[in-house]
Amino acid sequence: MQRNTLERTVVWVVKIGLWLLPFLPLYISSTMLFPFITGKNFAFRILVEVLFAFWVGLMVAWPKYRPRLTPLLKASTIFILIVFLADLFSPSPYRAFFSNYERMEGFMMVFHLWLYFLMLSNVFRTKKDWLVFWHSTLAASIVVGFVALMQKLGYRVSIQGGYRVDSTIGNPAYLAAYLSLNVWIIFMMLRRFWSRWWLRIVYTAALLFELIIIYFTATRGAAVAFALITPLMALAVVIFWPRLFPNRISWRPLAVAAVLVFFAIPVIFWQLRNTHLIRSNQILNRFGSISLQDTTTQARFSIWKMSLRGVLERPLFGWGQENYYLVFQKYFDPKLYSSEPWFDRSHNVVLDWLVHTGVFGFVAFFSMLGAAFWGVGRAIRRGRIDAGEGIFLGAALGSYFIQNLFVFDNLNTYLLLFAFFAYTNSLYEGEPEGRPSSIPNPNYGLAMGGAALLLVLLLFYPLHFKPIRQAQALISALRLSYSNGNAVQIRTAFEQALSYQSFGTTEVREQLGTFARGVPNIQRFTEDEQRGFVNFAVEELKKEILKPSRDAKHMIFIASILNQAARLNPAYVDEAVTIMREAIRLAPAKQIFYFELAQAYILRKEYDQAIEVLRQAVQLEPNYGKATGNLFVVGALAGRADIMNEAFGKINLKTAGEETLNTVGKIYRNSGAYEQARKVYEQLVEISPEKASYHATLAALLGELGEYELAKKEIGQTVALDPAAGEEARVFLEMLKQKMR
Repeated sequence: MQRNTLERTVVWVVKIGLWLLPFLPLYISSTMLFPFITGKNFAFRILVEVLFAFWVGLMVAWPKYRPRLTPLLKASTIFILIVFLADLFSPSPYRAFFSNYERMEGFMMVFHLWLYFLMLSNVFRTKKDWLVFWHSTLAASIVVGFVALMQKLGYRVSIQGGYRVDSTIGNPAYLAAYLSLNVWIIFMMLRRFWSRWWLRIVYTAALLFELIIIYFTATRGAAVAFALITPLMALAVVIFWPRLFPNRISWRPLAVAAVLVFFAIPVIFWQLRNTHLIRSNQILNRFGSISLQDTTTQARFSIWKMSLRGVLERPLFGWGQENYYLVFQKYFDPKLYSSEPWFDRSHNVVLDWLVHTGVFGFVAFFSMLGAAFWGVGRAIRRGRIDAGEGIFLGAALGSYFIQNLFVFDNLNTYLLLFAFFAYTNSLYEGEPEGRPSSIPNPNYGLAMGGAALLLVLLLFYPLHFKPIRQAQALISALRLSYSNGNAVQIRTAFEQALSYQSFGTTEVREQLGTFARGVPNIQRFTEDEQRGFVNFAVEELKKEILKPSRDAKHMIFIASILNQAARLNPAYVDEAVTIMREAIRLAPAKQIFYFELAQAYILRKEYDQAIEVLRQAVQLEPNYGKATGNLFVVGALAGRADIMNEAFGKINLKTAGEETLNTVGKIYRNSGAYEQARKVYEQLVEISPEKASYHATLAALLGELGEYELAKKEIGQTVALDPAAGEEARVFLEMLKQKMR
């Protein structure tokens, strides 16, 4: 009796813990950096480790809870081993194992997901266990959706801003991916409980609600996944119709018609994408703007090409997780100038695993997916799962894959993916090749479980407590930095954050560097305090670039700080030049590195060197307006009309960008080159017709050039946009009349 009580107690502890895990997407840790990511992941790791200790005791004492050697278990274990080796032999193993606050992935996440998979597979032994788990998952997703609805209605702020919702997930694309997987769980439950009319209503309402929230995310990857998977799923339903609905055989033609509709809907939408109905709706317009020529799509293609070059360099075990920065800086495509300055992923599940773990890891990961699909089919054939439920489970796996061709994973989707794996794996239970019988040994189980729990407690401090406290200390330092804290207080706060020495130290140094760039302009600091803080930040960041696998991003952080602080110590500029030359060696195609080096040369008044550096930046990608604009500015500073003309001849006025054109236009206007300035401001008026100042400046230029009628037209437009400029416009028109006489 005591043994049975002990077994039930431990089993319930593990089950309740596993049933709570689906609620992690609701957790936002406001006291830590990246509040939508860090807290969820720390909570997941800690809870999984504690549950694992209980499960160790459980499976040691009672053999029925031990893992079974199924194809999916073999595939997942091989995958974990390959990831371990890839990370261990990567250029930066520590980074590969522990990741950072922004991603919270690395081997730590993958290993904990594997433990989570093992426990789900072997502790949930009945359909009831899984039903509770799926309903916990759906309950959490409904709450997540409700928060998103509050954002859409204006009762809650979306961190992304704009018309897209992100809920407690923190990113519209992540939210769409998470909810789209839950949609297939709802379909599974609908199939299972179709005979109960009230549950049919509840699940249908939940389905419609989550589809609406997915629509509000305006995520194109999710839309593409649904557009591809839904017709295929419907086709599978038609194929298995006699098995799914043996009493409704006569309805099969209606199902065929439904399949045709599912196939037709995306086609019809695509044909209507340029109509007013679609274009006038922000969300529909975003869906309709999917194109191979789209800026985002082109950027993805460029990133994928870079990734493939990285794969070719290290094809077997890849670069290890979180080491994509090495591929990015080495093979950067200068055509990406208009995209984000830094990428740490390929934004494609295939290429991500190829880059991170090489061909071996790629094959292992997709072997897991393949084993899952095979397991679902096998379970359907053997009657272990209803055919309809199996179709929806397969659709969930397919949807996951298609979505991740455009984005990358996070904990919220990983929780669902590995739950699908575990559910598929559990379908092997009760088959002939069962576990060999063994006599339960609760005492031995208690001893092993206790030892496992002790190990978890010993590892808690270095693995969790220190990085959690460091993240909290960093938030405190940042809050102090951007309030009215003095230099000593802020430095002490950053030193406190650095003292924890965890995987978050790099993030602390980066945030320190970001703040230090503005320190020379903080008037409440004395010059000595500014100089001391700059030296402190630079010394900390130098520890990053002394690592074997240097991140060139930290070099530009240092150089930018030194350039900004040049007035505090002229020697800073010399150091910035040295550092940026090395950064360019590591990332020879990254234009912003050339800009920072040119800035250092300008501070040293070595304009010829700055011009040469900026010419190299222009050669990398002539269409980059900022590069040609910077060359133009340096030409003006140096008094080199030839360089100004050279740069202006290369500037594409249509694509240069408002900031560049504004700078060039002002320089030409101030130097009396009115004809060139006119060309620039005509383009600015076309880019931003709502800005009265551009019309006013163009009017003044036209007046100088004798184009009086055109000048009057522009000044009229100025007053229409800004009635307060009426008096100035009147004076200007009087001046024009005098010139026209």
